[in-house]
Amino acid sequence: MPEERIELKAADGSPLAGLWRRPEGPGPWPSVACIHGLTLSKAIFDEPAAALEAQGVASLRLDLRGQGESGGRLQDQGFDDQTADVRSALEALALLPGADPARRGLLGFSMGGAMGALVSAGAGVKALALWSPLLKTGFWDAERQQQYGPPDGEFQPIWDGVLVSRRLFSEALAHDPYGAALAWPGPFLVCHGGKDRNHPQARSVELAAARQAQAKPVTACFPPLSGHRYHHEAERRLRDAVTAAFFGSCL
Repeated sequence: MPEERIELKAADGSPLAGLWRRPEGPGPWPSVACIHGLTLSKAIFDEPAAALEAQGVASLRLDLRGQGESGGRLQDQGFDDQTADVRSALEALALLPGADPARRGLLGFSMGGAMGALVSAGAGVKALALWSPLLKTGFWDAERQQQYGPPDGEFQPIWDGVLVSRRLFSEALAHDPYGAALAWPGPFLVCHGGKDRNHPQARSVELAAARQAQAKPVTACFPPLSGHRYHHEAERRLRDAVTAAFFGSCL
């Protein structure tokens, strides 16, 4: 099935670029909103979208404001702005042609995983999957300052010399992605590489164990050789297969 380019509108009017991919047939299909991490784009979900399609699941891959093909400047975005874009994606997912609004899922990577955990409750999401998620925002803020230096006025330097709004971190500190992911009542998948230096795998292992202790649904995939971006090909394919099977069975 050819992919369809779509454009949403952010809360500030900026265009948000997306790709809508759906299986063959008349539908309606279960569908998943795919949310990337900081400074990345929807392209990281190109292969996973094909795996989802093979399971009969449609997907919306979206570029958040200031990233990929979407409008706005990254330096202007706070954490709450980016989270609002995730909500826009979930709202759009209920209205796209062929989508079943009662069978929506969310897949979030890195910072996208934090935002996905925070918005899924009460948003009509039926299944939630997090890859290499940011779970502890206090550690995130402290680690970035230690790695890349203190704020430069209203901006925070991060990797590759990129400057982002200090609001990205200060607003994130008001939220608890770990607590939201632990409280999530529905089907839940966490996948996290053992060599991740951005967000340690140990926090996701702790989360999976805590959910299990509370008798909440949890599927875990902890490939030992993968870093944050899953450059280990075999483990990346495993991640995609596990994720596609998860949504195929839960939606």
